[in-house]
Amino acid sequence: MNGVEIVTRPGFWNIPVWAIIGIYVIGIAACVICALGIRKSYLLWRAGKPYAMDKETKRRWGFFYREGLLQKRIVRKPLGSRLHFWIFWGFVFLFFGTALAVLDWDIGKLIFGKQFLAGGVYYFYKLILDIAGVVCLIGLGMAFYRRFIKEGRQFEKSMRFIYILGSLAVIIITGYIVEALRLAEEQPAHAVWSPVGNFIAQVFYSGMSKEQLEAQHLWVWIFHGLISLAFVALIPATYFSHMYKSPTSIYWQRTKPRGLLEKIDDIEEQEIFGISKFGQFSWHDRLNFDACVECGRCTSVCPVNRAGGPLDPREIILSLKKRMEEGYSKSEDILVPDVVSKEALLSCTTCGACVEQCPSRIEIVNTIAQMRRSVGMEEGQFAEGVAKTLQNIQSVGNPWGLDPDERFAWAKDLDIPFAEPGVHYDILYWVGCSASYDKRNQKIARAMIKILRASGLSFAVMAEEMCNAEYARRVGEEYLFQIQTQMNIENLRQYTFSRILAHCPHCFNTLKNDYPEFERGQFNVISHVQFIAEQMDAGRIKASLSEKERIAVHDACYYARYNQIINAPRFDLNKVEGLETVNPKEWGCNTTCCGAGGGQFWTDTDASERLNVIRLKAIVDTTGCDKVATSCPFCLSMFDSAKSQDKSLSEISIADVAEIIAKNLK
Repeated sequence: MNGVEIVTRPGFWNIPVWAIIGIYVIGIAACVICALGIRKSYLLWRAGKPYAMDKETKRRWGFFYREGLLQKRIVRKPLGSRLHFWIFWGFVFLFFGTALAVLDWDIGKLIFGKQFLAGGVYYFYKLILDIAGVVCLIGLGMAFYRRFIKEGRQFEKSMRFIYILGSLAVIIITGYIVEALRLAEEQPAHAVWSPVGNFIAQVFYSGMSKEQLEAQHLWVWIFHGLISLAFVALIPATYFSHMYKSPTSIYWQRTKPRGLLEKIDDIEEQEIFGISKFGQFSWHDRLNFDACVECGRCTSVCPVNRAGGPLDPREIILSLKKRMEEGYSKSEDILVPDVVSKEALLSCTTCGACVEQCPSRIEIVNTIAQMRRSVGMEEGQFAEGVAKTLQNIQSVGNPWGLDPDERFAWAKDLDIPFAEPGVHYDILYWVGCSASYDKRNQKIARAMIKILRASGLSFAVMAEEMCNAEYARRVGEEYLFQIQTQMNIENLRQYTFSRILAHCPHCFNTLKNDYPEFERGQFNVISHVQFIAEQMDAGRIKASLSEKERIAVHDACYYARYNQIINAPRFDLNKVEGLETVNPKEWGCNTTCCGAGGGQFWTDTDASERLNVIRLKAIVDTTGCDKVATSCPFCLSMFDSAKSQDKSLSEISIADVAEIIAKNLK
């Protein structure tokens, strides 16, 4: 082109043949070792019990794209998201840059006799790689700051992570030095397209002789190549194995409803319940354990851990991972209490915060629930106080142990309709045990009756209603849960209705997500906050305040995290004229548990009492509101208790969304 030579990427500048041959041999060996290591991981996973996964390939690739590549789950935490996102994408560009260099030389130059990394393409290529390296180094610096300088007890502060971060930094820095030495010797006009390498060349190597530059370049190149290939070879054996383990776990995450526990089929014929030995875990469980990146996000959001309780989700997963790595000889050893303490297992509120935050989508709550089943059904051990309430459900159909004939005593003056066979109802209202027997929560049920009547829809309650034993399943008593489920389904099938309405998130989740696993258990279920939103949006009901108020909104775990019902309660309250909603620091999917879930409401320990005070204080402190709206009767009860436990909270007003709407109906 007019006598102007197009600049191409130099392949092996200043590198002798013996070094080129050596790096190729070592490179092939590194790739083989890495592949064998990945195969070993695969065999470790497949050693688990069979587990059938839904074949939803398109949806799984969506998970991989959003959570693996775009890292949507990680970017929720500002500092953590930036550092990992920058490190990840920086190395992605560096990896593909290296791959392009190999293709440019080995395929383009040696086979076709023409390089594609030439001219403007080559200049842009160099600029992008220089920027990618800087981005990586910034991310590594932020990671060092967060782990070793910024406070955070969930982070392991050890030499292991200094080596991990340091090794990546050394690879990048030596790459820059190799580039700088070549630029210092050649001094090409296009050096400006390699800003970092050019800067290093001018500052540190401008006064060196050609021989010195070439000698240093060779040995730094060899060192850089060896540590880079050693890094590749050791990926499966080091912390960096999460580069393939975490995306694999993300891809193979369950597509069933969040928190759905596996049904034990033919339960009366089984001899083993849940998991008591490591050898009983499935391949999917083992993949989960192996995918842990030790970030500590699960522990940092665990309400029990925050309150100083015995539960540490990360330690549970890492302990199980260690047991898996010990091999077959340990697979038949008892897990509880040898690997996981019973106190930690029984203290979980099943709130799902750990699962929500896990970047690898590890089903921590499901793992805990499986071990709880073994402890509960095989050993008959539950948290203190729980066994009595389980007996109450079995004997009289409610955890309080109260007269089943008094279930609807709260509505004696309301003349509520009871469902009759052969009559169609728009809504079958599932009241639940809490609003049936707890005097405070009966106000929620009365409010819902008022709203139902205002909607103009036909509705009824079911006289045969009894506890769905949701918490029995969560604490490990699957047999009782299945008995109650079968009876409730049989009773529900007597009547004709369009939808079941539930104002308790635990009842809603059970009816909507658990019951479909059972024969004839498929019902159209709607939460009370969604129902209210539907009616207000249609203009059937309206509400207003006489004076303007601000109210903080607390999200219930089984609405927000388990069923992604986040906007509905805010829509309801914002539709009330004069009412302004305020979100606390942790809201929506990031809400913090009140301490009632997972059967903790029924325990005789004081751990859950600490959780309710912590959560209510956090809401008040981060919103400045003296009024709090809930959408769960158990949250309401826990916060009412918190008011009596902490004098600074005694003046806080707590009410369910339904109560607020019903009280201010036009």
